[in-house]
Amino acid sequence: MKQKRLLWLFFPANLLIILGALLLLAWYGSATVRDLFFAQVHSGLEARAHLIEGQVSALFQEAPEKLQEYCRQLGRQSATRITVIAPDGKVLADSNEDPAKMDNHAVRPELRSALAGRIGVAQRFSRTMGETMYYVAVPLVTAGGDQRAVLRLAVSTNSVERALRSLHLRISFAGIILAVLIALASLLISRKISKPLEVMKRGAERLARGETDNIVPVDDLGQVSEIAALGRALNRVGKQIKERLNTITLQRNELETVFASMAEMVLAIDGDKRIIRINRSAAALFYLSPEDVQGKMLHGVIRNKDLHEIVDKVLTSGNPMEQDVILFVGAEKLYLQTRAVPLADDQGNPIGVLVVLNDLTRLHKLENLRRDFVANVSHELKTPVTSIQGYVETLLEGAMDDPVDARRFLEIVARQSARLAAIIDDLLTLSRIELKTEHRDIALTNVKVLDVLTSAVQTCQTKADEKGIRVDVVCESELNAHLNPNLIEQAVINLLTNAITYSPEKTTVTVKASVQPKAGAENRLLISVEDHGIGIERDQLERLFERFYRTDKARSSANGGTGLGLSIVKHIAIAHKGSVSVQSETGQGSTFSLVLPQ
Repeated sequence: MKQKRLLWLFFPANLLIILGALLLLAWYGSATVRDLFFAQVHSGLEARAHLIEGQVSALFQEAPEKLQEYCRQLGRQSATRITVIAPDGKVLADSNEDPAKMDNHAVRPELRSALAGRIGVAQRFSRTMGETMYYVAVPLVTAGGDQRAVLRLAVSTNSVERALRSLHLRISFAGIILAVLIALASLLISRKISKPLEVMKRGAERLARGETDNIVPVDDLGQVSEIAALGRALNRVGKQIKERLNTITLQRNELETVFASMAEMVLAIDGDKRIIRINRSAAALFYLSPEDVQGKMLHGVIRNKDLHEIVDKVLTSGNPMEQDVILFVGAEKLYLQTRAVPLADDQGNPIGVLVVLNDLTRLHKLENLRRDFVANVSHELKTPVTSIQGYVETLLEGAMDDPVDARRFLEIVARQSARLAAIIDDLLTLSRIELKTEHRDIALTNVKVLDVLTSAVQTCQTKADEKGIRVDVVCESELNAHLNPNLIEQAVINLLTNAITYSPEKTTVTVKASVQPKAGAENRLLISVEDHGIGIERDQLERLFERFYRTDKARSSANGGTGLGLSIVKHIAIAHKGSVSVQSETGQGSTFSLVLPQ
């Protein structure tokens, strides 16, 4: 059904009602005026009839021959048709016509009424006069009470009709003017009612578009208190909606922030296994964009059989599930703890699955490192302890009686004890460095780098002299850096010790320090130790800085190494927010480099 504006519903209805009322009033007024006019005509004719009744009655009895002339003169003077009619209907006298030529009036209704003793009244077209006449007839009664004739007076109704038509015209003209005025008033009233409602409608439309501030200008609602109250109520609704929207938006933003910032990887999947939501952690894990994967099928985005089976089981059973999953992302192997719980609507009907993934890869690596560390520590400690225990038992069983054997055995025990002490010292050193790094308790001072390098070289000089190895230092005397001198000296000593240990006799080991400029950032200090030793296999470089890792376990043990020196170097670099690296070619030597903030 076609809808109309409120104005065009109110205005036509009001106009029709008012016009109908005006027409009814005009009809009633016209009828009333007509009746009033004819009542006046009737009264006038009746009064005239009674006025001349006596004279006509006397002439009728005494001089009937004069009756015709009397009626003619009196009718001419009063503009009234006067007729005297015998009881049998014969016309005795008439002011306008010859009675002899007139029809018998016995059947005329006014005559019958007059003969019955009443005043007769009739209105009809007169063939004699050629126009509509209004008749009033009264009985003529003699002094003795006998009714001898009927006196009838008549006037033309044309003048009355003309007066009525003139009156109708005036009434119609006035009615038209009044109708126009009333129509304008009705239009104004309808607009006065509809305009505030239009303002209310526009306010409701603004509210529907999300506008909530002063959606209805109350000053534009006019003087109707109910509409103004409705406008104020709509403004209050807008204000409440704004407050609730702000609350909902704040809560949504908080949830979005929490969801996006979660370290856990979260995926929401619907009943058709389409991705509803995915947080940044999960998207980063799979190298995806959160916006691009929404609405896509899970199997088209993440290809992992175990994960798909978990989702299928939870969708089928409706029960939560937890399982560890191995996932390959590129060449990286990830260990993920997977928790999947069903999602339900307000009625408890299942609608999807929420999957939470925890990356256990680092923990898994740490666990492997812990196992390797425990195994390596146990092995490294067991070797000297077993050796010491064996030689002590040998001494107790009688070797003490042989001074030569006893001394040799005690020297072995002393060497193994020293090795055991070195391992423990290195473990304690490593632990202290890690603890200080964790608590950011490394004291840095501005020192001359050359002094630190020279002190480290002096510490290793004796060992270098034993093999005829020359140690060169290449460093500008004015080069300064913010370092912990003791830790950096320890790192350089460890690198020099390795270089001297694994270099042939009569070779050169070079210690260098220089500044690496870096655009847009602070300069970096590069410290390197270069040897010309046996070198390291390329496949062993990645694990070179792990605890107790040795490229040649037998040779390293023979050289008295603990397997912790390079690990200590790495942690010293980390403590300085730096890094350590190695470049090596088998048979040509190695270069270990420390890169530290200056």
